Amino acid sequence: MLDQLSKQLKLAQEKQQAIVLVRVLATEGSTYRKIGARMLIDEQGQQFDLISGGCLETHLGHHAIQVIQQGLPKVIEYDFGDPDSPAWLLGVGCRGRIKLLLEKLCLENNYGSLTYYIKAKHATSPSWLITDLATGQSQLCTQVPETNNNDVTEYIRPAPRLLLIGAGPDTPPLFNLAQQLGFLVQVIDQRSQILQRYNFTQNVSAIEVSSNNLDAFINQNPQDFALVKTHNQQLDADYLSQASLAELSYVGLLGPKERAQRVVDQMLAPAPKNLVAPAGLDLGGDGAHAIALSIVAQIQAQYENMSAQSLAIKAQGIHD
Repeated sequence: MLDQLSKQLKLAQEKQQAIVLVRVLATEGSTYRKIGARMLIDEQGQQFDLISGGCLETHLGHHAIQVIQQGLPKVIEYDFGDPDSPAWLLGVGCRGRIKLLLEKLCLENNYGSLTYYIKAKHATSPSWLITDLATGQSQLCTQVPETNNNDVTEYIRPAPRLLLIGAGPDTPPLFNLAQQLGFLVQVIDQRSQILQRYNFTQNVSAIEVSSNNLDAFINQNPQDFALVKTHNQQLDADYLSQASLAELSYVGLLGPKERAQRVVDQMLAPAPKNLVAPAGLDLGGDGAHAIALSIVAQIQAQYENMSAQSLAIKAQGIHD
């Protein structure tokens, strides 16, 4: 998601074209996306990502044209439970409410709020994004700002970072899935020949970091996530020894329990307190993509502080 926003922003800047950013300001009841979700609509009406499951996107396309023509932000509310609301005619049936902000982003305003949003997601501490509805101008603050009635203020926490420690042919499915979920993903390996063999230096964000230097690298962001998967028992132990020196939210180790114990026994430091071995949820399946789904699903649940249980047995709402 974050990667797609960055790519579309870069494309719009290169072509000097206007785009409309749609973001969720508030929700009530059942909605497809949560507060802070974003999608883009370009001058040709092409849409990137979704705000609803396809229920609102056509309607939003018409509003996007108006926003591009008029140049000012527009707030729209959809109430799927009100028979008098235009949203009722869509027949969605979820009975929720959603409040959206549409903004024209262009060269004249330096693609304002989207530029600031991407910057905030790559930061290491939270930020506040302020958009003036009267002018369409945005600013980014690192402290709680003072606002007025015309301002829309959004709290933005940095994107989580996932360190994939160990390159190999099973890495791209992990990288791609985590990146699509909004993680900033970095592949780490001290074996340059493996990085070159699988072409990670060109297709995937990769860096050559030895196990001896890993602690300095990950201590920059102590709340990150890591998965150790070098497929080498001693190397796994060396990287885990360094990972134990940082306060990571999650340290996963690929492989069965018996191997994990042998890796821990070879470590030169105590095992990380948040070590998960074997990494992943018991989803079944086989192969690199199934393993990636199992592990990334577990990491996503950890990041959102969710149970990873079936929604069918959950007493609260989907997003609660």
